[in-house]
Amino acid sequence: MQNNVNGETSEKLKKVLIVEDSITFSGILKRCIHAKLNVEIELCRDYASTVECLKNNPDEYFVALLDIVLPDAPDGEVVDLVVSHDIPSIVFTGEISDQLRSSMWSKRIVDYVQKVNFDDIDHVVRLVDRLRKNLSSKVLVADSSKATRTLFKELLRVYNLQVVEADSGKSAQEKLEEDEIHLIISGYDLPDMSGSSFVKEVRKKYTKSELPVIGFSRDSEASTTAEVLKSGANDFIKSPFEPEEFYCRLSNTVDTVDYIKTIKLISDQDSLTGLYTRRAFFKYGEKLFGQQKRTEAALVAVMLDIDNLRAYNEAYGQFVGDEIIRNIGETLGNRFRKGDVVSRYGGDAFCVLCADMKLQYVESVFKELAASIAQVPIEIGEYRIEATVCIGINTQVGATLEEMISGAEEMLLKAKEKGASKVECGSA
Repeated sequence: MQNNVNGETSEKLKKVLIVEDSITFSGILKRCIHAKLNVEIELCRDYASTVECLKNNPDEYFVALLDIVLPDAPDGEVVDLVVSHDIPSIVFTGEISDQLRSSMWSKRIVDYVQKVNFDDIDHVVRLVDRLRKNLSSKVLVADSSKATRTLFKELLRVYNLQVVEADSGKSAQEKLEEDEIHLIISGYDLPDMSGSSFVKEVRKKYTKSELPVIGFSRDSEASTTAEVLKSGANDFIKSPFEPEEFYCRLSNTVDTVDYIKTIKLISDQDSLTGLYTRRAFFKYGEKLFGQQKRTEAALVAVMLDIDNLRAYNEAYGQFVGDEIIRNIGETLGNRFRKGDVVSRYGGDAFCVLCADMKLQYVESVFKELAASIAQVPIEIGEYRIEATVCIGINTQVGATLEEMISGAEEMLLKAKEKGASKVECGSA
């Protein structure tokens, strides 16, 4: 669980290499990539300058965008050069033929793109973004055949994906426990269980959007595809297959999962503070509550309310009030641990569910929080706002989460009765 759902990727910052002799096309391409992805771009105009560029540090590029026809290399020599440095490459071409298509895929490129219109540039930008995100992603490849695992490893490496291998269902399950896996590619004939049985085991813990699975088989029976898909796989591919088909299925699976996650993110996120909404608080809070109840571990429910927010709105305007809410929300999002659940509960109120806090320190922790908010004025344009919060804490794990929240609200009312920036802690 996360407190602030404005997640940022943590990939190492690397460059994009563009090799293109057209000043107009390279200029448009560079502007679009930089505007949407804000990555550093190195531009070469010909084969010779590319050779010099790669002499220095080829490892700093996570993708290369290559014109197949250059003034000093008209037959695609630049593709061989860049691919030899293990840089994932997207190739630009004026036209497509079966011969050219076959030749390019044999070189293990990411994709080929015709220079036709802006839709093609948008496709390239999306590919570059995907390859950047993939730098921190791991794929579990499960199959009894070492040769098959190696084939998938080579294909996935082109997409900047790290690969974890497993030669059985049991080994794959162990890898899932040991490592953070983002995608599974599973063969149908595992030595200790069928592919469909393995997928069913995965689905006991992870949904399709949490951990996508692509099944594959050398079996030509149509029933095999249906069996694996009904078991919970996101997609299925039959071997042998063309690299282009595999990459299309891989991209479609990952993109669909990303779209679902984005929709969930939007529905879970308060647009002003980036914290969980009230609805999301109960969704994730119920999971934490149930977990703590089962283990009989400590759980604390906390309600926070901004003092006199209506007065600030009336005196300075709604914008200032919103900035106060946003600022305090940011403070709360940064203050609590990843396992805690922090939300904007509604209006000027926030709710926090804290797991495994030492109860003897709870009151002092939140008194320090209230004091730190009061001590740091919020600068909003020409205004300097000294905002404060009251805090109510319930340390009693009730029969339900709603009961715990109700107790925290009672404590909050007691705190507000005493004045601004007050904290009340107890078992309600």
